[in-house]
Amino acid sequence: MIRKIPDKILEIVGNQSSFSNNVGMSGSEVLIYPDYVLKVQAESEETKNERDIVEWLDGQILVPEIPVYCVEDGTAFTLMSRIHGKMLCDEEYLNNPKMLIRCVAEGLKMLWKVDVSECPFRTSRLDERLKQVRWNVEHNLVDLENVEPETFGEGGFRNPEELLGWLEANRPEEDIVFTHGDFCLPNVFVQNHRISGFIDLGKMGPADRWQDIAIALRSLNHNSVGFYNGGKKYFDFTNQMLLDELGIEMDYDKYRYYILLDELF
Repeated sequence: MIRKIPDKILEIVGNQSSFSNNVGMSGSEVLIYPDYVLKVQAESEETKNERDIVEWLDGQILVPEIPVYCVEDGTAFTLMSRIHGKMLCDEEYLNNPKMLIRCVAEGLKMLWKVDVSECPFRTSRLDERLKQVRWNVEHNLVDLENVEPETFGEGGFRNPEELLGWLEANRPEEDIVFTHGDFCLPNVFVQNHRISGFIDLGKMGPADRWQDIAIALRSLNHNSVGFYNGGKKYFDFTNQMLLDELGIEMDYDKYRYYILLDELF
């Protein structure tokens, strides 16, 4: 239940009607207004990064504006302009795989066009992300209920500690581009079959391009077989379908690495 909304936010949204949204796995509480979205969650490096990265981007790509970011008693309140359109996990796109995959590729390429040479933020870089997952493991914050079935147990890693050790010992060289950090279908909006914006920007910043490709491939695989909607299968997806649209070759080592890294968040 969202606690009392700060006055500086009420000054903007007034008495507008709103509804709650629980699509996705961010763990935040979200209120949707006609022209704004209010996200309420524990203050963290990600909430601060979201605020700062939007200011730095200054319109370079389609992300919400953030008129108010405030913290009260450890809770971050982020008021953002509302991105209009449909999430890429909408049935309109799941029933049209060719259009879906084209939009995913368009979104990735849009991000990669951002010049990161002067970007001052590093929380998305691999050395910082490994520090974050070490903290998660050491403080028992890994959500073992939401991992791939093959990650732990027979044929996989014994526990998060062993996976963390493997990640630290096998880190790949980074091919740095601008990344979303959690490029799954609910975080990309489309209107009239074109990208209208990205949301959940807390992990956004410079990183290896496979950070986004790996998560996008996993999201396409999960959504195409109905992983999130009771098992309804939409289409037969193969990783090569997106790679062909992007015009790149599969890098199995990096794909596996960034999927496994995400398991510890």
